[in-house]
Amino acid sequence: MKKLLLYYPLRSLLYALLGLLVFTSCESDSVNNQRTKELLATVSTDKTVANGAEVKFIDLSLGVLNRTWTFPGGDPATSDRPEADVVFQEEGDITATLEVEYFDGTKETKEFPIKVYPELIADFTPSATRIKVGESVTFTDATIGNATSWNWVFEGGTPATSTEQNPTVTFNVNKPVTISLSVTRSGDGSVSSVEKTDLVQVGPPELMLNGNFEDGLIVGWQTWNGAGFPYAVEDGGANGTAKTSYFNYDSTWAFAQLISRDKDPSITVAVENGRDYTISAYVKAATAGVANLNTFRLVNHLPAWSSSLPVGGTPEGYSEYYPISGTSLPVVLTTNWQLVSVVVRIPDDGNSRTNCFPDLVFGSSSNVKISVDEISIKVVE
Repeated sequence: MKKLLLYYPLRSLLYALLGLLVFTSCESDSVNNQRTKELLATVSTDKTVANGAEVKFIDLSLGVLNRTWTFPGGDPATSDRPEADVVFQEEGDITATLEVEYFDGTKETKEFPIKVYPELIADFTPSATRIKVGESVTFTDATIGNATSWNWVFEGGTPATSTEQNPTVTFNVNKPVTISLSVTRSGDGSVSSVEKTDLVQVGPPELMLNGNFEDGLIVGWQTWNGAGFPYAVEDGGANGTAKTSYFNYDSTWAFAQLISRDKDPSITVAVENGRDYTISAYVKAATAGVANLNTFRLVNHLPAWSSSLPVGGTPEGYSEYYPISGTSLPVVLTTNWQLVSVVVRIPDDGNSRTNCFPDLVFGSSSNVKISVDEISIKVVE
């Protein structure tokens, strides 16, 4: 009985000692974990584009009490979170930083160099927008963002494609041509493309008109609404060109007409009997929905009395307005450039037609600025 009484206190003491050992071991592990400190941080990329995709910064550091991210030129500019998604707004070489403060008051900093490229925007300009069949155009790269390679496609051109930065191309077709450019930047792999439709008008010399206004002058055109009215040139042409013509329509007018009759005969057109011709122009208005292009046609007319003017030319006193097809008229003008195009059929009747010109007639219920650009005549193949 005495042995049994002694056994129970000894067993209790043994369990107490074992419990103390387990507690001491756990406490030791906890202290060791608290004292572990290590800077572990990363970034998803070391290059990006200004105002481009987000860059992800991740901090997995151990023993951190506080952290401070700093992102120069970034949105956000700072953060105290373990993960931060940042968009850099300014191009250049920047250095993001992470400063961590550990549980023991010590601090450590890590830097993340990031190269921020400018946005890549493909663009180009032609040396001419109106050429004769067989002539050449040089295309000058105007891309923003330091492209390193270029891929051109030229509709109807020789060569048809090019990888030069500023290629020269010959066109042997008789129609407006479309040019496309795709550029790449090797530093970050950015790609940008642009396509310009009907940018270069290709045609025989007798069909060339001063209708693109790129020289900044009104040559060979006159206005009429019972009297002439001001007609001028300004910046901001259609289809990527620099200049456009414009006039300010007065709501008291019954109409506003643009013609090139009674002008230098070098800008009128001698059309061939039995052929079809396309006449086209880009139009827009400063206010949408208030102005119309009511009439768009090809006219052959040089009155006999015009021989007394210094323009010369062969008088053809009859007026001819040829059947048209294509765009339905009237066209309601919007604030965006619209290409209006009609096909004109010339009868095969033996008449002389040496004084042809486009005739555009506008109408409006309000005072409004109207712009007209890239007026063209070309034979239909």
